[in-house]
Amino acid sequence: MATSLTSQLENLRTSAARHLTVEKRHVSLLFNRKEAGKLSNETAHRIGVAGLEQMKRIDTVFDTEIENDLFSEERIDFVRSMLDKTANEELNARLEKLLLELSPYLQHFACQQVLEFLIHTYQIYSFNAETLLLTFLPFHETKVYSRLLRILDFDWKRSKEWQFMQQFLRSETPIPFSSIAKATLSSKHSIITCITDHIKKGVEIVGSDYLEIKHPMLFNFHAKLLLSMFNDPEKVDEMMLAKLMPFIEHGIKSQMKSFRYSALVVVSQLVLTVKLKEEVLNSICKLLITKIKPDTAAASLSTLMVVFQQQIVDSLSKNTLKKLLRHDSEIQVWKILRDLSERTDTTKFYNVLWKELVALSRDAESEEQSLAIDVLVETSDDASLLTGNQAETFLKLILDEGIQGNLIDNKKIKANIRTIGLRFAKQFDKVYGELKAKDKKALKALIKDYQLEDIVQIASEATSAPEAPESAAPITITPEEIKKNPTLSAAEKAQLLAASSEFSKREVFSKDPIQEATKWLHEEKWDKVEWALNEMAQRGAKYFSRKVEDDVEKFVVELVKICGKQGVKHVDSSSVKTALAGANLSPAFVADLLTKFDGVSESAPKRAKGPQQKKIVEKAFGTDESWEDFNQRVVYVLDLLNSRQVIPSSDKVLAAIFALVKKTSSKSDIESSSYQQHLAVNAIRKILEHPGKTKIGAAEVDMDCVIETMRSTHNHHLLRDCLRLIVAAAKHTPSSVVKHVMSVFTFMGNGMLRKDNELTLSIVEKTVESLFSTIINSSGQQVVLTEQQQTEKLIELARLFAASAVDIPAHRRARIAQAIARAVGATNASTVVLVLVSSFCARWQRSTDAAAQEALKRGTDQDAYDDLAIELLSALSPFDQLKSVLEMCEYVRRLGGDNQKTKAPGAKKDLDTLIFDRTAQTLPRIRHFRYVVVTLISRIFSNRVLIERLAAFDDEELLKNALPLGKRLIECSVELDEFANKEANAQDGSDPQAQRYWVAFASRTEVVSEKLRHLLPGGVAARLIADVLQECVNEKKLSYKMCEKVLQLANIKLGHDGYLFVDSGINEQELITLAQALNKFIVAETKSEEKMRMCQNSAYTLKLIAKHLPSQSESQVLADTMQRCVNIVSQYQKLDENLTGNVLLLAGELIRSHNMRSTIHHATSLLKTCLATVQECIQRFSKSQFDSNASPAGSVAGTRANRGHRIRQQSLGGNKFGSDTLLICSLTCIQRVFDQFASFVVESTGDVIIRYCRLISRFGDPAELLSLNQPSSSTAFLQGGSQTSGIGSKSGIHHRLSLIRRSLLTIELRVLPAHVVKAVGELKTEKKAVCALFNLLTGFVETQHHQKPDALRKAVVQLRSTLVNDIVTPSLVFRSQQRQAEQFENVEKLEHTIFNFVVSIASVLSEIEFRPVVQELVKWAEPGLDAKSDLPTRLRLVSLLHFANSLYAAFNSLALPYFGRILEIAVLVLRKCNATLLGPDELLLSGKRGSIEALETDLALTLAIDVISNSARHRDFFTIDRCQLVSDVIVDELVNTKVEGHEKRCADHLVPAIYRIGNADPDNFAELLNKIMLKTRDSRPKIRYRALIVLELLIKEIGDGVHPHLSLMLPFLNELIEDENKQVEAQCQKVINSLQHKFGETFWSGSSA
Repeated sequence: MATSLTSQLENLRTSAARHLTVEKRHVSLLFNRKEAGKLSNETAHRIGVAGLEQMKRIDTVFDTEIENDLFSEERIDFVRSMLDKTANEELNARLEKLLLELSPYLQHFACQQVLEFLIHTYQIYSFNAETLLLTFLPFHETKVYSRLLRILDFDWKRSKEWQFMQQFLRSETPIPFSSIAKATLSSKHSIITCITDHIKKGVEIVGSDYLEIKHPMLFNFHAKLLLSMFNDPEKVDEMMLAKLMPFIEHGIKSQMKSFRYSALVVVSQLVLTVKLKEEVLNSICKLLITKIKPDTAAASLSTLMVVFQQQIVDSLSKNTLKKLLRHDSEIQVWKILRDLSERTDTTKFYNVLWKELVALSRDAESEEQSLAIDVLVETSDDASLLTGNQAETFLKLILDEGIQGNLIDNKKIKANIRTIGLRFAKQFDKVYGELKAKDKKALKALIKDYQLEDIVQIASEATSAPEAPESAAPITITPEEIKKNPTLSAAEKAQLLAASSEFSKREVFSKDPIQEATKWLHEEKWDKVEWALNEMAQRGAKYFSRKVEDDVEKFVVELVKICGKQGVKHVDSSSVKTALAGANLSPAFVADLLTKFDGVSESAPKRAKGPQQKKIVEKAFGTDESWEDFNQRVVYVLDLLNSRQVIPSSDKVLAAIFALVKKTSSKSDIESSSYQQHLAVNAIRKILEHPGKTKIGAAEVDMDCVIETMRSTHNHHLLRDCLRLIVAAAKHTPSSVVKHVMSVFTFMGNGMLRKDNELTLSIVEKTVESLFSTIINSSGQQVVLTEQQQTEKLIELARLFAASAVDIPAHRRARIAQAIARAVGATNASTVVLVLVSSFCARWQRSTDAAAQEALKRGTDQDAYDDLAIELLSALSPFDQLKSVLEMCEYVRRLGGDNQKTKAPGAKKDLDTLIFDRTAQTLPRIRHFRYVVVTLISRIFSNRVLIERLAAFDDEELLKNALPLGKRLIECSVELDEFANKEANAQDGSDPQAQRYWVAFASRTEVVSEKLRHLLPGGVAARLIADVLQECVNEKKLSYKMCEKVLQLANIKLGHDGYLFVDSGINEQELITLAQALNKFIVAETKSEEKMRMCQNSAYTLKLIAKHLPSQSESQVLADTMQRCVNIVSQYQKLDENLTGNVLLLAGELIRSHNMRSTIHHATSLLKTCLATVQECIQRFSKSQFDSNASPAGSVAGTRANRGHRIRQQSLGGNKFGSDTLLICSLTCIQRVFDQFASFVVESTGDVIIRYCRLISRFGDPAELLSLNQPSSSTAFLQGGSQTSGIGSKSGIHHRLSLIRRSLLTIELRVLPAHVVKAVGELKTEKKAVCALFNLLTGFVETQHHQKPDALRKAVVQLRSTLVNDIVTPSLVFRSQQRQAEQFENVEKLEHTIFNFVVSIASVLSEIEFRPVVQELVKWAEPGLDAKSDLPTRLRLVSLLHFANSLYAAFNSLALPYFGRILEIAVLVLRKCNATLLGPDELLLSGKRGSIEALETDLALTLAIDVISNSARHRDFFTIDRCQLVSDVIVDELVNTKVEGHEKRCADHLVPAIYRIGNADPDNFAELLNKIMLKTRDSRPKIRYRALIVLELLIKEIGDGVHPHLSLMLPFLNELIEDENKQVEAQCQKVINSLQHKFGETFWSGSSA
C-alpha cells in the first residue's frame, strides 16, 4: 500500500519535473529507441519543417504557421521544462490549435513528421499527453495511433477513462472499437464526456466551421460511440439515460450540422431500441421541435416521425406546440411534413397534432388560435395524402368539436371536410354513426351548417346494404326466441322451427324469368328482380339458347340502363354477372353496348328491307346521352363482360374497346379513368386469349394504343394488365408485337414507370419472360416448331431486342436479362449472348477522338451489352454458365481467321451464319466481334456471382458436374490458344494492323485461359491434371499443349491455394501419384522444344508439390526425382539454360523440404555442378561487353525480325527469366545445399566463398543494396566501370547472394581460415572481390560475436597469427601491385575494408589479446623504414599508418595503448620523406608530380601527421617527451614543398596537429610557435607563404589564446609586410587583419611605431 509520502511525491511528479531528471528519455514516433537516441535537435527541426512545408501544400490552414515561431530556428534548442506557468499555458494553446489542425491528416507522413518535431522539441508526449490521446482517438484502429500511445508519458493507472488502453501498448496493436465501447460502459460514460468536452474545446480553438469541414471522423466517432450504448437493450436503464440525455441535448442544440445529425441518429436508435417513459419522450419531442434548424429541419422532423412511430406519445405540451406554430418562414415545416407523408406513416403524429390543435383553436384568448386553425387547414388540404385512419381521426375531432358548440367557422376547413368525406365515405359514415348516437340533434345542425347533407347520403349508400320492403319481409323465429318462451311444448317448438326455415319459405318460379325480371325492374321490386336473376343462373345456358335474341338483348339493355347508373345499388352486380354468364350475346350487340351514338359518326346497317330501324341499344340510350352516363354504362358493361369466361369477339368489338382505351387515356381525371382502362384492357386480353372464330391480325390489335397507355398510367394494376395483353397479342401478331417490343423494354414514360420500383420491375420482368417464351414457341399455325425453327425465331427476336438494348435503363438490365434467361433456357443462352455481341459489332465503327470522349462521358454501348450478357448468364446455374461459355469459345473457333472460306451465295444459311454473317460484314467488324466475345468470356470468368455459386457446392457435386465440363473447357482453351497463335504467326508483316490485332487477340486468349484456371475448384483441377497426365503416359500420345495447360493449372492451384488436400478433393497420396507421373517428363532433352518445355513445366510443378508435401524422411518417388535432377544438371553445358534452371530449382526445393538419404548423397555432386555453372556465368559476364560491342547489327536485325510477334515474358514454370536465369537458379541451389548440409560439403566452402566474392564484385554487396532497395550496386567503387549489357534486373541475384551470405556467416570459425586463405590466394589480383571477402569476414565476426561471443573470442585468440600473416597482410600487397594513379582511391578503400575486419577482431579481444595482432602488423611494416629496401616493403608503412588511424577512429583513446611504436614510425616517416631536407637517396618515398609515387608519398605524410594529431588529443599519452619528439618534424614539414599536395596537407592536417601539440604541452607552445615563425625568414618565398597560411589558420584555432604570443609574432610580421614577394605580402596582410579583428587596430599601430 502506498504511504502518504508516496502519494505526495506522485502528485509532484509533473511533466516538467520528469524532464529535469538526469537521464533524458529518447522518444520518437518515426524511429526506434536506438535511432531516437541519435536524433539531434537540428535533424528533428529539419524533419518538422519538411513536414510542415508538405502540409502547406495539402491544406492552406498551415500557411498561418509561418508567423508562428513554433518552427523557427530559435526553437532548435528549446527547453520547455524551464518555462513558467503563464508561458507554458500560452504554448499549450498554440500546440493544441496545431494538433487540431493536424488531426485529420494523421495517416499522412508529413503530419507524422510534424508530430516528430513536436515530440522531440516540445515534449508533447508528456506535457500534452491526454490532448494527443483525445485529438487522434478517431484513428484508434490504425498502427500510427498505436505507436503514438506507446510513447505517451501518461499515468494510465490513475486514469479511470483510459486505463483500458494499457493492455494494447506492449503489442502496439490497434484498439478495436468494441473495447472502447466496453470501457465507456464500465466508466459510466465518462469517455463520452471527454470527447464532448474535446469537441467544445475544439470549437473554441479553431471554430465550428473548420471543425465541421475538416473533422467529420470526430463526429462519426462520437455518434458511433453513443449508438454502441444501445447494443444491449437490457443495459439501457434510467441511470444511463440520465447520463446520455445531456449529450443528446447538446448535439441537437449545437450550431454544427454534423453534431446535430449525429444526435438525431442517436435519438432514432434510442427509440428503436427501448421503450421510454412519458417524461423522457416529452423532453425528446420538445428538443426536436423547439431546437429545429433550417438546414436540418427535414432530418429533425423525420426523427420526430420515428419517435411517434416507435413510441407511445399521447400529447404535446402547449409551449412545444406554440413553438411549432411560430417557426420562422424559412423553415417550411408543413411542406416537409407533407413530403414525409408520401414516404412514411405519419398517422400517430397527425392524430396527436390535430388533437392539440383543436384544443388550442377553442381558446379564444390565445394568440395562436388563428395559427392553429391555419395549420388544421394546411394539414388536411390534400386528402390524397391522408390514410383512412387519419381521415377518421380528423373528421371525428372536427365534427365532435362542432356538436359541442365549438364550431370552427372556416370556409377552408368546411371544404376540406367535404373533400375528405367524399374520398373516405366509409370513415365518414362511421364517424357520423358514432356522433349520431351521442347527440343526434346537434349533429344534424352541424351537418346543415357545414352543408354535408349529400355527403351523408353518399356515405350511407356506400356502406349500407339494400333493405327489403316491409311487406316482403318474412317473420323469422330464431331458436333463441323459442327458448325464451318456456310455455311452448316440444311439438309446438318443432312446428315453429319448421315454419321459419328457408326451405319452407322457398317459392317455385313458374314464369319466364326474363319477362318477370323486366316487369319487376320497372316496378322497382328489387328483391323480385334478384329472385329472377337467381333463377336465370340456375337454368343456365340452356335457358338462354331457347330465348329469342332480341328479348335477351332488350333485357340486358334494361339492366344496363337502370343498374348501370352510378349510385344505384338496388340490384347486386354479382347476381347480374352470374345470371348473364350463360347468355349468348352477339358481337354486334356487345359492340353497340360499348359505343356512344351521336347520330353523326355512322348509320346503323339495315336489318331487312324496308325503312331503316334504330338498333336496340341506340334506341334505348339515344343520341343525347351525356358522356358521364356513357362512361357509367361502359364501366358496367365491361364489368359484366369480364365476368364471363369467353367474351363475344369480333373486329368491331375490339375496335370499340380500343377506342374506349384511347378515349380514357386522354382524360384528365386519372382516378376515374384508370378503373375503366383496367376493365377495357382486361377485356381485350380475354378476347385475345379466347378469340373463337374471330381472325385477329395486326389491324385488329392497336399496339400503339397499348404502348401509350403504359407510358402514361400511374396505376400498377393497369400496367400489369397492359403487359399481359402484349403477351397475349404475341400469339396472334408476333411481327407487330416485335416491332413494339423494345418500347416496352426501354421506355420510362411519364407515368408509373417513370419511378421504377420492385413492383414495376417485377411486372416488366415477367412480361419479358412470357413474351420471349410465347414468340419463340408460337408458329402462327397449328404446327409444332422444330428445335432449329425455334432457334431461328430466337435469333430473330434477340436481334430485334439487341437493336435497342443500349437504350434500356441501367436499373432494368439485370431484371430483363434474367427474365430472358429463364425464357430461353440454358441451351439457348449462349445464342442470345452471341446475337447481342453480333448486333453491337454490326454497327460498330472505329471512333474518332471526339466521339471517344463523348462515349466516355455517357458510358459506352459495349458496357450496356456486356452488362446484359453477364446478367443473362448469371441467371443460370454455374455449370450452365460454363457450358454457355464453352459454346461461345467453340463458336469463335468455328468463325475462323481473317481468310476463312465462305459458302456460296445461294447456299442456305446455317445457325452460325444467322448469328453472325461474316459475308455481310467488313473485316474490322469481324475482328472486333471475335475480340469482344473473348473479352466477354474473360469478364464472365471473373464474375463474382459465378465464383460464389461454385463455392457453395460440396466436393461430390463439383466433381460430378464440373469434371467432364472442365476437361472440355481446358481442351477448348488449348484449341483457342492454338488458333490465336497460328493466326498471329501467319502474319508476314505486310499488314501491321492485322499483326497488332492478332497479337492482342492471342494475349486475350491467354487471359481467358488464366481466368479459367483460377476459376476451376481445387478438387476438379486435381482430378483433371491426374486424368490428362495419365492419358499422356499410358497412351503415349502426348498432347504437349494440353499437358502444358493442365500443368499451368496445377501450378496456379498449388501456388495460390496452398494445399490441395482433403477439403479440395485431393490428398497427400494423390500428390505423390502426380509426382510419379511427372518424373517421367524430367529427362535431358536437347532436340524437341516441346519436350524441353514439358520438362521445365514438370520441374516447376514438382517443386511446388515438394514444397507443400509434408517432410518425407524417405520417398522412392522423390528420390527418383532427385536422381533425375542430378543427371540432368550434370549435362548442363549442352542443355537449355531455362531447363537447367528449373531442374536446379527443383533440386534445391527437394533439399530444403525433405531430409532424405538421396538428397544428402547427391548434395556434393550437385554443389560442384552449381559452382561450375556459376564460374561459367562469371566468365560469360566478363566477355559480354566485348560480344555486345562486336555484333550490334545482328541483335538489331533479330529485333526487327521478331518485332510485333508475341514474346513469352515468363517460363512455363511461372517465373520471369532474363539472361541471368541459370545464375539465379544455381545460386538458389547452392544456398539450399549450404542451409541444409553445410557440414557435409565443407571442402567446397572455399570455392563458394570465391564465387560469392566475384559475384559481389560484379553485382554489388547485397547487405548494402537490399537495405537501400536499389536494383544495382550502390557504390562507384564496386561498379568500377560500365556494366555488362544484356544483364537484366539484379534484384534476384542480390537476394540469393544475401541468403548465401547468411549461410556462410553460420560456418564455424575453426574451419574457416583455410578456405579464406585459399580465397585470398586466388582473389589477390581482384580488388573488388577482395573487398567483398573482407566485408564477409567482418560480417562473420559481428554475427558470431552477437551469437557466441565466448566461443568466438577463444577461436580468434588461437587463430590471430594466421589471420594476420595469412589473410590480412597478403591482402595488403595490392598497394604495391596496383600502380595506376586512377585506381589510387580504390586501393585506399580496399585497405579500409581490410582494416574494418581487423577492427572487428579488436572489438572481440581484450587489450592484451589484441596487442600481438598490432605487433605482427608493426613487425611486418618496420622493414620499410630502410630507404634501401624495395618499394613494396616501403609501401607497407602507408598501410600501417592507415591501420593506425582506422583503429583510432573506431576506438578513440582505447587505441592509444598500441600507438607507442607506431608514433615513432610516424615521426620517422615524416623525417625520411622530407624531400627538402634530405637527398634523393635518403628518401623513403618520392616521385614526380602526378605519378602514383607522388600520391603515395603525400598519403604517407598525411597519415603520419594524422597519427601524431590523434595522439596529441590525449595528454596522458602525449607526454612532454613525445611532444619534443614530434615538434621538430612537424615544423620541418612546413618546408617539405617538393612533395605534391603540400599546401592542402598543411591547411587540413598540419594545423590541427600543431594546435593539439600545443594543447598537450602549453608550456612549450611559445617555443614551437617561434620555430614556425622562423620559417617565415626562409629565403624561399613558397616556404614563407606556406608558413603564413599555417599561422593564419592556427590563429583561428587558438582564438584569444594567441594574445600572450603577439610580442613573439609581431617582429616577424613587420618584416613580412614589405616582403619582396607580393603573394607573401598579401598573406601577411591577411594574418594582420585577422589579429586586428580580434584585438583591434591599435595593437598593430603600436607595433609599427
